[in-house]
Amino acid sequence: MRAENLPSVFEKLGLPVVHTGDGFWMSRKSIADILLEKDIRTYPNDQGQLRECGLFFDDWHLYAIEAGEWVYSLVKLREQEHDREEGRIGDGDTPGVTVSFIAFDPEILMRCLAEPTMENRRTMNREINRVVSLRGQHHHPALKAYFEKTESMGAYLIAEEYVRKIALLSENGRIPTPDAYQKAKKGSRLPAFIEKNNAAAGYTVCDHQSIFIRDGLHPNPFEKLAILAAYTADVSFPSFAAEVQYHACFLTAPARIPIPFLCHSIYDSAIRADMTIDDCELEGPAPFHNLNSHWVRRQAQCHPEYK
Repeated sequence: MRAENLPSVFEKLGLPVVHTGDGFWMSRKSIADILLEKDIRTYPNDQGQLRECGLFFDDWHLYAIEAGEWVYSLVKLREQEHDREEGRIGDGDTPGVTVSFIAFDPEILMRCLAEPTMENRRTMNREINRVVSLRGQHHHPALKAYFEKTESMGAYLIAEEYVRKIALLSENGRIPTPDAYQKAKKGSRLPAFIEKNNAAAGYTVCDHQSIFIRDGLHPNPFEKLAILAAYTADVSFPSFAAEVQYHACFLTAPARIPIPFLCHSIYDSAIRADMTIDDCELEGPAPFHNLNSHWVRRQAQCHPEYK
């Protein structure tokens, strides 16, 4: 791989990366690990309280899109965490993936790494928060244009990286299913898929309490689907990609109109694609959860290797 093919920030930081052939790049090293290399372990929030980088930035990874110039943003890959239960102040425990369509300014991170003053750390935290959680933001046109294309491979690579991360967490050949999944009603959408996946595999891949992994470095297709379903609520890779695409397609001016009686618009919900399992959203009627919807069928037809 020639250095000039790398996004410039990835090259400067010497990051381990994965990429597709259509201009999508992603760091395998989290923001927290990048900071830790420079011994940056804490930062001040807006109230001046010190917070641990490892509890807030451990799930967030840089990604980049080639669009004439490099456009950077952040993607979350979170396992099941128990920070609140164990008395730690962190950024949430629910597992899943979030793809932000808001451009991230990597120079703020670079400046913090070069000069880790408290002010630079505070500015870095504000920039990350702006991209991952702050309301009232605007998407970057290049990120929307990339992810709304059915042909794009980025969402598939993100899903593969997430499954890889979860599989590597297996201990003694098993991974506990997320807390929210374990609250699902027997026979409902996700448990029913898990049973169907077990039948297709010819053995118990998941008993609803645990997913059994034979080789954490090389999960088989049935293990991948069990992880994807239990941790993101998407039962196929085309479904996952359709969910990302669905969000990107709603980043339009009309979608910014506030919904009556609510404090947000469709645009506010679409600007970050959340593939997560939540005990109050297990049975959502979203079209990307319907394998027969045109959203999912188009993805499957365009990416037959994931059928």
